[in-house]
Amino acid sequence: MKEIYYVYNNEAIASCIFLSLLNETKTIDIARISLVLPFLLDDRTVNYLSNNRNHIELENLIDEKPHIFTSFNKRYLSLLPVSINSLKMLYNGGLISFQNQKVINNDSDLNLENILLGDRFNKINKIIPYFLSIIEKCSTEQLYKILRIQL
Repeated sequence: MKEIYYVYNNEAIASCIFLSLLNETKTIDIARISLVLPFLLDDRTVNYLSNNRNHIELENLIDEKPHIFTSFNKRYLSLLPVSINSLKMLYNGGLISFQNQKVINNDSDLNLENILLGDRFNKINKIIPYFLSIIEKCSTEQLYKILRIQL
């Protein structure tokens, strides 16, 4: 099961998600970007956000779909190496840089919408602006508390 999870959630799709997200934000702190994959690589969360685009607070989302968030910490820990590897690949490729504990987009003209990257990524890519609007209302510290991340 663990090997299947890794094949399904790998550095390739994670790197594309990070680039797409950074096209929207231009910069994001490292602790916050580490929370992205457990949200956006979870099909249940993506399906819910795709089908419910009304403005919702994170706390309400957790209350409405508690079964999705009971395993959030486990997903976070499982995907942390994928996040780190993806960020390292993007850094080595010159697409991102790190400064003051932030990840910075080095290539603001990169447009992933014109590249065929598969249905799964396309679905995730469409909800990234909505996802960002949900998490931007909370500080990074609040996100870690709300999501009950245990390091």
